[in-house]
Amino acid sequence: MSTHPLHTTDDDVASQISMYCGEQERLLNRADRTATPTELVLAPTELHQRNLQRRLRERTQPQNAFEFVDPKTVAEVLLGAADPAPTSLDRVDRLALLQSLPAETADQPPGLRPLLSARRDTRPQQLEQIRSEVESMTNFHPDRIAALRDITDEFATPIADEATTLVDGGIAVETWLRDRTVKAVSKTALLRRATRRLIGGDEVWTDCYPDIERISLVGVSSIPAPEVDFLHGLCTATTADIELHLRPGTSEYLTTRLPDLLSIDYPGREVNL
Repeated sequence: MSTHPLHTTDDDVASQISMYCGEQERLLNRADRTATPTELVLAPTELHQRNLQRRLRERTQPQNAFEFVDPKTVAEVLLGAADPAPTSLDRVDRLALLQSLPAETADQPPGLRPLLSARRDTRPQQLEQIRSEVESMTNFHPDRIAALRDITDEFATPIADEATTLVDGGIAVETWLRDRTVKAVSKTALLRRATRRLIGGDEVWTDCYPDIERISLVGVSSIPAPEVDFLHGLCTATTADIELHLRPGTSEYLTTRLPDLLSIDYPGREVNL
């Protein structure tokens, strides 16, 4: 396990980011009694939050300095500060909508027809999985979509055709869902919206989190594209130090890849759907 930052990039966008592996003691040792939290601890799952909070209790350390939350909840706070509280579909909502897709080929939306024709037994759960996988890999950013299509074009036939159908199908499912709701399709869509607000120079971060001096993303074994873009937005909108606490096994790869992942132009932008 490393006892030093694995990497600090010199790139202007990510100069605030340091990466650590197996050094959660570094975070826990910052426990202190404060009037308001000074460190935002972003944990992708409640399990990571509970584990850290349990360790603090076992050490009889105060938790006042930390605010434990997931990135999507932070996005909701940022968006709710200036607009009416944002709402989004949950997975059950999306599956219910997808259940209403026409069974007859002639009545199916043109964008979805190739996917549904190629996979005649496709169920709503599978359509949602395809949509969410494309979202996780690309965040529906046009540059990432183009790069993914370049890769699938290099596959041998018929694998290339199947891969292209899946990519296009994931985008088509997202489009179809958007056309049938006034809500955001997912909480990840709210994360993209918050990213655009941060990148655009909005002062919403200072308004919502005026006392936060450090942001720590914990329990990281992978960083989906939506969270990479949100990190980019945080680097742009804040002067807070940002720490990534990586997990053994993938830390070396993520350390090498992060500068490239953060180099995308206009994070949070979406392909025309």
